[in-house]
Amino acid sequence: MKEWIVMGDVVKSSDADQIALQKNFAELIRMVNESFHEIIASPLTITLGDEFQGIVKSAEDVATILMALEEYKWGLEIPILLRYSATLGEIETKINPVIAYGMLGSGLSEAREALALMKSDDDRFILNGNFPKKRQMALSLNLLLEMQEQWKWKDREIIKGYFKYKDYKIVAEVLEKDVSLMWRRFKSLDFTSYQKRKKLVNLIYGDRE
Repeated sequence: MKEWIVMGDVVKSSDADQIALQKNFAELIRMVNESFHEIIASPLTITLGDEFQGIVKSAEDVATILMALEEYKWGLEIPILLRYSATLGEIETKINPVIAYGMLGSGLSEAREALALMKSDDDRFILNGNFPKKRQMALSLNLLLEMQEQWKWKDREIIKGYFKYKDYKIVAEVLEKDVSLMWRRFKSLDFTSYQKRKKLVNLIYGDRE
């Protein structure tokens, strides 16, 4: 049966403090699993120190999970840059609802091979399988990832505040910053463009706003 398989790994993980990386990567995976358990068929599972895999229930759920990973990572203690592979492919064994481990199928192999090939590519997301709107789906998510990659870790508190509150006035109050300064930072980080790209992803993946 064909399932939506998601995989990812940390870019340049060997350059990071390994203990801090493993701790923060594990926390990121835990947060996403906890928040989106209802759309996950087999939970995101760290298979190596810097890689994960899981199975979600639909194409729309692929986008939801990857966008959550990107937004939640700003709440971590260290910066983590991820690249992703998603495949609509065959899994011959029973889906494990507890841990995404021990399952077999050509879809898993395809997703893993695609992720390995991406290490020499500029894109951070690749789609595999036979389904409509494949090119549009891949492009829209890569545009969103490209936007996030432009943001700097030094702005982490502002970015984290934006994802939590959406309102620059609330973020200014929480961070005890000048309101006009926070408005300028929201403008310079171009959160409006981010929302447009996110809306595009939602339209293409789920045919919804």
